[in-house]
Amino acid sequence: MPETTLAIDEAAVPPPAAAAAAKTLSKERTELLLVGSLILLTLICYSNTLVNGFVYDDSPQILENPYVKSWRFLPEILTTTVWSFVGQAGTTNYYRPLMTLSFLMLWKIFGPIPFGFHLFNLIVHAAVVVMAFYAGARVFSDQRIGWVGAMLFAVHPIHTEAVAWIAALPDLEATLLLLVAVCLIARPEAPTWQRQAGVCATFLGALLAKEPSLMLVPLAIAFEHGVRPDRARTTLREKVARYLPLCVVGIGYVLLRMVLFGNAVPVLQHPRITWPVAIYSGFALLVGYSKLLLLPRPLSAFHVFHASDSLTQPAVVAGVALVAAVVAAMFALRKRAAAAAFALLWMGVTIGPVLNARWMAANVLTERYLYLPSVGFCWLLAWGGIRCWDARGPGSTTPGRSRPARVALASLLGLLVVSGAVATVARNRDWETNMSLYTRTLETDPDAHIIRSNRAAVYLDQGDLPRAEQEWKAALAGKPDNVVTMNSLGLLYNQEKRYTEAEEILLRAIAMRPNWGVAHYQYAKTLMSTGRKEHAMEEFGKAITYSPLNAGARLSYANALLEDKRYAESEEQFQRALELQPNDEGLTGLALLYVKTGEHQKAMVMLRTLLKNAPFDGDAHLQLGKLLEASGQTPEAIKEYQATLATDPSNAQAQAALQRLKK
Repeated sequence: MPETTLAIDEAAVPPPAAAAAAKTLSKERTELLLVGSLILLTLICYSNTLVNGFVYDDSPQILENPYVKSWRFLPEILTTTVWSFVGQAGTTNYYRPLMTLSFLMLWKIFGPIPFGFHLFNLIVHAAVVVMAFYAGARVFSDQRIGWVGAMLFAVHPIHTEAVAWIAALPDLEATLLLLVAVCLIARPEAPTWQRQAGVCATFLGALLAKEPSLMLVPLAIAFEHGVRPDRARTTLREKVARYLPLCVVGIGYVLLRMVLFGNAVPVLQHPRITWPVAIYSGFALLVGYSKLLLLPRPLSAFHVFHASDSLTQPAVVAGVALVAAVVAAMFALRKRAAAAAFALLWMGVTIGPVLNARWMAANVLTERYLYLPSVGFCWLLAWGGIRCWDARGPGSTTPGRSRPARVALASLLGLLVVSGAVATVARNRDWETNMSLYTRTLETDPDAHIIRSNRAAVYLDQGDLPRAEQEWKAALAGKPDNVVTMNSLGLLYNQEKRYTEAEEILLRAIAMRPNWGVAHYQYAKTLMSTGRKEHAMEEFGKAITYSPLNAGARLSYANALLEDKRYAESEEQFQRALELQPNDEGLTGLALLYVKTGEHQKAMVMLRTLLKNAPFDGDAHLQLGKLLEASGQTPEAIKEYQATLATDPSNAQAQAALQRLKK
């Protein structure tokens, strides 16, 4: 009997290898379930962005950007700033080739269909959420903290701008690559050269996505010296060896910017803001960002910035106090909870670069700038929640809160997730169209004059010229130095044949920004319409000199040269315009030019190319029919005349031609 019992017991106990394999399988299934839940939550929050269109800067950055249409601009993508396609007036501090390359690949796949671009943003954001889970689990050595932090990150409404706005892709890409780097850095085992290479590669990719990625260097240094579990057993030389390659990559990146642009920061966006004012404003901005993290409303595409010029202003005082409190908390936590101190450092270090108003664009306080810092914020909230979950209740002798307390904590987490998801889905709808976005923004920030100017352009596209003029005048009254608004009014006045007013406002724009090709282009059109052809030619020349990639300016210049019978110059401008942006008007103009110069075969090639794009263009069929008839190709000519009548049955020229050819 004992022998039988012993045999049964031995059979019931699995061998160590089988037990380990079962444990590993269970862990993998749990991890898969956690990751799946995060992806599902992300899709619930952001699937409605897939029906949104191109809004705000999406149009110039994608639809009007020749860099994203052809691989031949790869050298420019890699060696110039993100707005360089505008011309000499496009100098900025933003060097983000990864964004432009991403748009180029998406354009090759989807063309001008916004769905594909929104889908890519959603996929990258979902990947960020997953990596926030893995990185958080490794930094805190607790999978629960990683999962709760990633879940809070997935539903935080402050991220709607970064995800719902296509042009905010750099924030998504940089954060994803930095989190991958952190995952590699935080692996518990000793680093290998392959892992070091992976860290450097992802860091370089993040730098090419967005400039604040440079902050990974101080974060990596802090992690090695203050957070890594084996830091006490690691020598100083070993620590330095782990993050020295990152320092080399970071220095190389800064030197690259200096070589390409002459300076690490090529322009001051707000030169009138002095350094003391920038420092005061930085503290005030820190308070504004903290409010948006804690209570994300009102959300706006343009938070109007007001500089702070005194250390005694309430927002500045609050910012100084906030910095002091965070630094004190970091010192208090660095030994007892080093990972929590690291999360605080993450928030401060990653928000730091955008607090200098001198370097930033017009919308200094911007929600997408919180995308990367909020990773640390969500980790910190998760850490606090798990600490409460695990802490002993009053009078308890066993670890963990009582059941009612844990139910309360779980309910609070559920409430945060549900309310965040609901707010996110609702906010995504504001980004659906330009009109919805601009109208909503002006409701929360009526002094956002740049947004008012943008809304006026929507009214112009809708044909509501009086409303467009009203909005542009109001925008210019609020921001008298906005040359974009001036140029837009000039365009409107040209359309309404109010040439005196157009000339006045366009000359103001040119005086304020002499190297802006778009204003010279509009002024040239004013001059052409008022019969000052010679002066107009000069302005067209300036337009394409200052903005050489402006296809519209080259096309108008080509037509003006054609009218002036300067055929060789006209042909060059037509061809350059078509290279930059293939369009029917350019093909039509080039066909007309070849007719005038007697190059009928070339004209027929242009017309046939045009008809592939616009098969119902009756005038193109008619012109092609005439050329075919003149060259003796009667059957083909008859087909083209018949095609003309199919779109325009009363066309007298086509009718007469058919009668003539069928006799």
